[in-house]
Amino acid sequence: MDPKLQQLVARTNLDELLAPPAQAVDLNQPVAPPASAPMEPARSTSDPFQVSFATTDVIGKLHDGGRSSGVRWFALVFLGGPMLIFGLSLLYLTWYDPQLQIFKIPNDVRSALKALFGTVAGLAFSGFWPYVIFRRRPASAGKA
Repeated sequence: MDPKLQQLVARTNLDELLAPPAQAVDLNQPVAPPASAPMEPARSTSDPFQVSFATTDVIGKLHDGGRSSGVRWFALVFLGGPMLIFGLSLLYLTWYDPQLQIFKIPNDVRSALKALFGTVAGLAFSGFWPYVIFRRRPASAGKA
């Protein structure tokens, strides 16, 4: 063997380089996910999407006798106010002609139906939230 090759072999750690490879670890093994905590339902309901709770909890209780008038007026201003303005605007636009700057008088069946529909819609929009907030329901049999 060449003396340079012998020096190279002497300096090299051949026993580590020529050792059999270490047993490979198979990392692709199934792992069970950690068990999650059971979720408690927020409420017991037959409504699967639970979409009607806001109406039931907030608006539905505004007309109860135990609510203060301040809460009712707050709800009337912030819920009923915009709808009242929209309904009155609809009434105004139904009966007023801005080009002629006079109130309209229906002169045929089509304009009468438009005026009737606009009036009913405007009054419905204007009166919906005041009705919901201030209506008086009869006392239920369960309450004393």
